[in-house]
Amino acid sequence: MVSFRLLAFAIAVLNFAYGINGAPSESSGGAGTKSFQYKYNAVAITGGGFITGIIAHPKEKDLLYTRTDIGSSYRWDAPNDRWLPLTDFISEADVNYLGTESFALDPTDPDRIYLAQGQYITQNNSAFFASNDRGATWKIYPAPFPMGSNDLGRNNGERLAVNPFKPNELYMGTRTQGLWKSTDRAKTWTNITNYPDASANGIGIVFVIFDPKNEGTIYVGANVPNGLYSTTNGGKTWKQLPGQPKDWSAVTTDPEHPPQSTGPQPMKAALASNGVLYVTYADFPGPYAVQYGAVYSFNTKTSEWIDITPGASNSYPKPFTPQSFPPGGYCGLSVDAKDPNTLVVVSLDRDPGPALDSMYLSHDGGKSWKDVTQLSAPSGTEGYWGHPIEQAALKDGTPVPWLSFNWNAQWGGYGAPSPILGVAKFGWWMAAVLIDPFNSDHVMYGTGATIWSTDNLSRVESNWSPNWYIQAQGIEENAVLSMISPTEGANLYSGLGDINGMRHDDLTVPQPMFGTPGFSNLDGLDWAGQAPNVITRSGGSGTVYADGCGNGAYSTDGGYGWIKFLTCAPGVSNTTWVNGFIAVDASAKSFVWASHSSVAPANTSGPYATQDFGKTWTSPRGLSVQTGNFSADKVQTKTFYAFDTGVWHISTDGGVSYTSKTSKQTGLPAGAGAAPVVNFLKAGEIWLPLGTAGLWHSTNFGGSWSKIGGSSIVASQFSVGAPAPGRKNPALYMWGKVSKNGAQGVYRSDDAGDSWVRINDEAHQYGGPKLIVADTRVYGRVYLGTFGRGIVYADIAGEGSGVLPGTFGI
Repeated sequence: MVSFRLLAFAIAVLNFAYGINGAPSESSGGAGTKSFQYKYNAVAITGGGFITGIIAHPKEKDLLYTRTDIGSSYRWDAPNDRWLPLTDFISEADVNYLGTESFALDPTDPDRIYLAQGQYITQNNSAFFASNDRGATWKIYPAPFPMGSNDLGRNNGERLAVNPFKPNELYMGTRTQGLWKSTDRAKTWTNITNYPDASANGIGIVFVIFDPKNEGTIYVGANVPNGLYSTTNGGKTWKQLPGQPKDWSAVTTDPEHPPQSTGPQPMKAALASNGVLYVTYADFPGPYAVQYGAVYSFNTKTSEWIDITPGASNSYPKPFTPQSFPPGGYCGLSVDAKDPNTLVVVSLDRDPGPALDSMYLSHDGGKSWKDVTQLSAPSGTEGYWGHPIEQAALKDGTPVPWLSFNWNAQWGGYGAPSPILGVAKFGWWMAAVLIDPFNSDHVMYGTGATIWSTDNLSRVESNWSPNWYIQAQGIEENAVLSMISPTEGANLYSGLGDINGMRHDDLTVPQPMFGTPGFSNLDGLDWAGQAPNVITRSGGSGTVYADGCGNGAYSTDGGYGWIKFLTCAPGVSNTTWVNGFIAVDASAKSFVWASHSSVAPANTSGPYATQDFGKTWTSPRGLSVQTGNFSADKVQTKTFYAFDTGVWHISTDGGVSYTSKTSKQTGLPAGAGAAPVVNFLKAGEIWLPLGTAGLWHSTNFGGSWSKIGGSSIVASQFSVGAPAPGRKNPALYMWGKVSKNGAQGVYRSDDAGDSWVRINDEAHQYGGPKLIVADTRVYGRVYLGTFGRGIVYADIAGEGSGVLPGTFGI
C-alpha cells in the first residue's frame, strides 16, 4: 500500500530548501543555480488518443470519469469545465501503471473510485488504485495478475465492478486468469475457481455487472462465443445464459471474408432497470480488425433473446449502400437511467468506408433505431459521415482545428483524414459512449482521438442533427515522438503519434495540424540554427505523392507551409513507418536523413546527405552505420555529429564525409550511444547524456570530453535552453539523478552543471518523460514529452523553493 500527494509538497520543500545533497542551494543570481517555485501545465491539444471508457456516478450529477489506453484516467471538473488527470504521480519505474484497464465506482459512496492499472500483460506489473476522495489521493495495491489497457480488447466493457450490496467487495474479470474477488476494497484478491474459465484467447473476461435490485445476481461476459454466465447466489454456482447467439446464421457474411470467430463474441453489456440485458457483439475483440457484429437484448426474467441489430428494416435513415467491406461489429453501448427502453449503440470498424461507423438511438428497446450519425452529417458526404468542421470546437467556441485533417491526403489506417473537405470524421474506434444519467439529452462518445458531446440528442426524434461540440478539454494523452524549440517562430513544435504534429503558437489552446504531407507518426523534427524558420520533419505517411517524398519535408516559413524533398533517401518509402529524422545544418543548405539502425534503409550506408533538397542523396564516407544518435551544429555550417557504439563522428562538409574517434581516443564510454545535444549559442559545444554512464561535455567539436558531476549523475534525457539572467551559458535541463541516493526527476543547472535544483516533485512524474526540450527563449521553461500524457511544460512561477501547491492536477 502506498499513499501519494499528501506528503508531496512537504517532500518538495525539503528537496528544494536543503538542496540535492542536504546542503543549502546557491540562491544568488550571479553564481550557482537559483531555486524557484514552478508550475506545471499541459500543452493544449485536447485529446489525441483513444478514449476507452466513460462512466458516471448514479447518484451525483456531473460526477464523470473517463479512461484512456495509455494515459490513465480523468475526472470531470464541472465548475471549471475540464477533465482533471488523476495519476500524474506515477513514476518512471511504474510507467506500466499509466494505462487504465478498467475502472469502477462505488454506487453507495460518490467519493470512492477504483482503477485497474496496467498497460501490457507482458509487463506483469499491474495494480489497483483505490481512492475515497475522488482521486485526490490513492492507495495502491499490486495486482496478482497482469492487465493490458493498450492490448487488444481495450475497447471492451468494464472488467471491474463494485457490489452495491457489499461495497467492500469487488469483482475483476482478467485477461488470462479468470474471475477474481476482493472483500477488502481491492487490497487483496482471491481467484473464483468455480467460474468457467473463458480466458483462453488472451482477452478473457470483458465485463462484470451486478444486478442492483437482486442481491447475489451477477452477469459476467467473456470475449468468446457463448461467453455469458450468471450467478444468483453470489458466485457459489454459475450457469451459462440459455439461448445466447451461438453462430453467425443471423448475420449476412461474405464468403470471401469469413468471420474470425465461430460465433458472436460479447463486447459490452448494460443492464436496464426493467431487467433487460443489452449486449453488443463482434467477431474480433477490437478496437481494429472487427468484421461482423450484432446487438441483442436478453430478458433476465423470461430468458428471451431478441436480435435488435440496427439494419435496413428497423433504422432511419436506411444504411448507406453499397456497403463496402467490412460492415463492422458493435461495441459502444449505453442505456438511459431514466428510461430502460432508451439506449444508444455504436458500430465498430466500418473503416475505410463508405459507410463509416454510426451511432444508433432507440426509444423502444431496439425495435427501431435512428441513425444519429447520418442525421448529423452534412449532405453530400455519401457514407463518409462526419461533423461540419465548425463543430470541432469546445462548447465555448474554442476551435480544435487539428480534428479536421482537412488538408492531408489519406495516410491509411484508423483515424485517417476524411475525404470530404470541410468535414471532421464522426469518429473511429467509438467504443466509449454515455447517456448522462441526469440529463438524457446530454450524450458523450469517445473516439480514437477525442470526446464529442451534445446537449440536445432529442433533436434526432424530429430527424434533425444534434448540436455537437468537443468535451475533451484537459485530456492530453498523446504519445510524443519529437519536439523542437527554435530561436524564432513558435516556441514549440511537436511530432506526435497518430496525429502528425503541430506548430504551437499558443500553448493554451489547440492548434492546427501540420499540412501536407500528413504523417500518421511524426518521428523527427529539426531546425537550422542560423536560419531558424527552416524546419524539417519526417515520418510515416503511407501515401505516394507525384511531386516528391511523402515521408520527409521542410518548411522555410516556420512550419506554416511545407515542401516535400524531391525524393526520399534510399530505403525510405511509403511502406516504411519509422523513418528517423532529417537533420539540417546551421545554414539550412545541407540536410542529412538519419534513421535508427533497425529500420530502413537496411544497408551499410551511413545517414544519407543532400545539398539539393533531395534531388540526389549521397552515401557518406567514414560513417557506415545508420543511426538515430545524430545532430547538427547550430552555429557552424555543414557540421554534423554522431555518437554510436562508443565512436564519435564529425562531418564538416555537409554530411558527405566523416572523421571518427574511438572511445580510447576520446575517453567516452565504450559501446555507448546517444544523440548529441548542441549549444544553439556557440559552435562546437556538445553534451552527451549517457544514462548511468553520466553526462559528458565537449567545447571543441568533440575533440576532447569531460564528465560533469563525476559518477553521481544519471542523465537519461537532456536539453539546453535560454540562459539565466546575467549569464551567457545556456541553462541545462536533465531527467535523471544528480546524486547517488537522490530522487529521479527533472533538474536545472544555471552554472554549466556545477549545481542543480530539482524542478518537479513526486506529484508530477507522468511515468517519466520520453524526451525533454528546453525553451531557447524563455528562461526556466522545459517541455516534457510523455508516452500517454501529451506535452507538459514547466514554468517558473515565482521566488522561493518548491512546486506551487494547487498546481498538482495541472
